[in-house]
Amino acid sequence: MSTNAHHNGHPATIDHPLILTSVRQLVEDVRLFHHRLKLENIVDLDTLIKGAKLAKQPYNFGVIGLSDPEYETIENEDSHSFLETRGLLVTIMATACAAITQGWQQSTINGSALFSWPEELGLDSNKDELLIGLINAAPWISGSLIGTWLSDPFQDRFGRRLPLFVAALFCIGLVIGTAQCTRWEQLLICRFVLGIGIGAKASIAPVFAAEAAPDQHRGQVLMMWQLFDAFGIFLGFLCAFLVRDSWRVLLATAIIPAIVLLFLVFICPESPRYLIQKNRYAKAYKSLLELRGTQIQAARDLYNIHAQLQAEAINVWRPEEAQWSDEHKLYVYQRWISQGNFFKRMGHLFTKSRTRRACIVASIVMLSQQLCGMNALAFYSSDLIKSDTLSNSLARIKGYNLGFGLANFIFTFPAYRFIDSRGRRPLLLVSLTGMLISLAAVAGFFKMTDPNTRLALVSTFSITFFVFFYSIGAGPIPFTLSAEVFPLCVRGELIGLACPYYRTLGER
Repeated sequence: MSTNAHHNGHPATIDHPLILTSVRQLVEDVRLFHHRLKLENIVDLDTLIKGAKLAKQPYNFGVIGLSDPEYETIENEDSHSFLETRGLLVTIMATACAAITQGWQQSTINGSALFSWPEELGLDSNKDELLIGLINAAPWISGSLIGTWLSDPFQDRFGRRLPLFVAALFCIGLVIGTAQCTRWEQLLICRFVLGIGIGAKASIAPVFAAEAAPDQHRGQVLMMWQLFDAFGIFLGFLCAFLVRDSWRVLLATAIIPAIVLLFLVFICPESPRYLIQKNRYAKAYKSLLELRGTQIQAARDLYNIHAQLQAEAINVWRPEEAQWSDEHKLYVYQRWISQGNFFKRMGHLFTKSRTRRACIVASIVMLSQQLCGMNALAFYSSDLIKSDTLSNSLARIKGYNLGFGLANFIFTFPAYRFIDSRGRRPLLLVSLTGMLISLAAVAGFFKMTDPNTRLALVSTFSITFFVFFYSIGAGPIPFTLSAEVFPLCVRGELIGLACPYYRTLGER
């Protein structure tokens, strides 16, 4: 495959590996690709050639020789909804359920603080605060220290669907277990093991969605994780508002999205990038056909993903192979990935300047998200408001939590609308500045002596201003930005390891 992949590491050859390849050479490469990978019974050669030309010239497709239906499909691709195909819709729904499960877990443990579960399990809320905090934190500790790291070898061997299915089973079984506990030791163990499933799920689902999404909609798809995480937080608080006098029922409600996820995973197409990694190009094409809906789009993305993976593998990892034969360079990425292991992939975070810079960027934005104070509200708003009001009105605290969850969900939509038109950095700068001002105001309000006035102002600023500024930038953008800075050839592994680790670690 002579994609001119090695031109002194020129960015164009990494981001657009076909741009420096002549049309004549491209056709020869596609013929070799089609023959060597035995795709004759899978995709027509002419369709694959047109798809490769389309990948090379995405904005000049009028001269490629597309049929009228193909031309109309490509021309209207950007304006059409990316959820029009059943395969992509199901995949997005599955990852949405994974995010909802995560948010639901956060808010139900918050709401359960109103039902005095510590006393029922033999703890004293006033004397055993550290132990209660450990029980609350247990899923996120095990998620960051165990679940996140276990997901990589399982994904490498079994793909995205099976590990996501197993993670959903973990969540279902352990949620049922937490609702049946009679001692605090049992609850601690159940929540600790539950975190393994949560951490693995948080590693797999965003990567699965990103690998299934079209390039032009990947930012919006990645942002959906935060959107549906916020929706899950709202649903958890809604259950806390509706459930009366039973923390067991409240914790058990988190099983609902996990059950839906369990069934959706069965009908999702597998990640095409994973299938290409394993040299299963025929299955990768069929997966792309389910995700894109037309043969020309599937052929374009199949060859483009293949070319970009090989180009990045040569430029970033294996420059010595740039001068080897075209046939040899068909499998540079597959050879490189097969020779690696978990520890080598982690080493790439720090040993290669390209991934080291990406890791620094991803770490900064993810840690700024997790340490900004939002998780204190998501996990401990019930305790915060209960300790600051004289009436200790249960309905009042539930109402605050419900308003907080609803605001967090609704205020995420502006970011979804403007993330591509306004850019990532401006939204993030506005978000962080607004959060700084809001937190400074909240800190000042706690100095007020009248409890009712203090609570009203704190509630207004934390629900309205702080949550608004968080939701338009610091909430959703770190996931999108982190996904975009890593090289495609290691994006799945490094996002799956780095981002959920900082997220689950920061939440505690």
